[in-house]
Amino acid sequence: MISKWLPKPYRIYLSLGTEIALLLSLPIIIGSFVDRYFDIKPIGILIGVILGLILFFFRMVSLLKDPALDGRDTKRVDK
Repeated sequence: MISKWLPKPYRIYLSLGTEIALLLSLPIIIGSFVDRYFDIKPIGILIGVILGLILFFFRMVSLLKDPALDGRDTKRVDK
């Protein structure tokens, strides 16, 4: 449904933004629940922050290696 009203470049960047937001926030939220369950207040959130940053770093490295997202058409040869 979203493909009908949103052009392809916007869909790519919207999904990328959503993925980055989830990579950073989901480990922190899970760490917060672990803190409450085991009653170890700052440890779970700190581990969640570190894990989120590591996941974010590896995702950014994989994006930098992806030629489809550099904005140029790799099949076309400029003369």
